[in-house]
Amino acid sequence: MRENRFSVVDPHEVAGDSEAVRAERRRAVRAVASSAMNADDCALLLDALGLRPAEGVTTVPAPRHRR
Repeated sequence: MRENRFSVVDPHEVAGDSEAVRAERRRAVRAVASSAMNADDCALLLDALGLRPAEGVTTVPAPRHRR
């Protein structure tokens, strides 16, 4: 990377990312993953967009137990 007067800010380290921004980034990661040709293609595209694979992970609530 070339040196310049601009600093690169990691978007994951920006304080105050709203839930809407996190949700949009999660959807973007999942969209890239679903259209990538293979794992290497996915990694390259995510890197180019400044996204991390972990941003696409969602938590799934546990199933409800029937009584």
